[in-house]
Amino acid sequence: LHSTRLNGLTESSTQSIEHPLRLVESSQCADDENITYLRTCTCESHLAKTYADRLFSFNVDTLFELLYGDNSFTRAFHNAHKLLDYTYGEWILNIDTGKRERQVTYKTVNQSALGTNTLSCREKQILEVEKPHLMYILNTEIYNEGMRYTDAFYVTTRFCMIQYDAEHSSLQVTAETRYIKNVNGFIKTFIEKNVNSSIQGAVNEQVRRLENHQITNIDKKSKQKLMSSSQTDSKISIDNITSQKQTDENSSINTTSLSPFKLSIQEKTITGECRLYNIGLVIIICFLLVHIYLWYKLNSIEQALLPPETICLNQ
Repeated sequence: LHSTRLNGLTESSTQSIEHPLRLVESSQCADDENITYLRTCTCESHLAKTYADRLFSFNVDTLFELLYGDNSFTRAFHNAHKLLDYTYGEWILNIDTGKRERQVTYKTVNQSALGTNTLSCREKQILEVEKPHLMYILNTEIYNEGMRYTDAFYVTTRFCMIQYDAEHSSLQVTAETRYIKNVNGFIKTFIEKNVNSSIQGAVNEQVRRLENHQITNIDKKSKQKLMSSSQTDSKISIDNITSQKQTDENSSINTTSLSPFKLSIQEKTITGECRLYNIGLVIIICFLLVHIYLWYKLNSIEQALLPPETICLNQ
């Protein structure tokens, strides 16, 4: 995004930007800070053509870092657009303007009907407004060398980055071509056509990458929430298992403590049953003996009453 593969050329400028409004109204209420978010930037005007106006689901500080930090995200973009020898200068405070500035240099290969050329690009970046967590407005002035007519114009861009609300940031990109030398109408049309095409392609690609980063970020948050929920459920399950185990142990202890009492009762019951059985057996034996005795006596009496059976054969 910093660079736009222009088929030719660039230099710089700054449009008027009004002083940023008071964005933060703090009122300390139980450690809460109320922030008034702006839905638009504080620019009095923008550049000639708008190339992007989008919302993203990450904060404005992240948006600024993704676009202008030296990180894997920007390096991947530079590699995709074949921006060679990309070098960041240090941010320096301009004492006259009170704004931070830096120089960025890189090279790019330009292919056109006129042939293939390696362009040396010099980009001046100016932080017109720098309000961390709330708003960044950055102007760039891009100058090219290495091709015919590149000394006749430069391209200026403006990136307005706003904290739109608590969960979203907005990005608006505007740009225009400015001429240093007079050129005829045909050449001017050719320059602007190629500049617009290059800027639009670069901005579209950067927006696409930001959207992919946004999706990845949302997926990570969803996974973190899912893992957090799973951990909570696991903790509850473990607590339930521990509680059940404790209950089982208590029940086991109570059962163990009651076992001697139950055993004593069972022993007494068995002893009582054995005594009853023995008594019953003795009674039956006694009854049987009495019965045998009576049968014997009765049989003896019957034998005594019978007449003698004597047969005298001689009579």
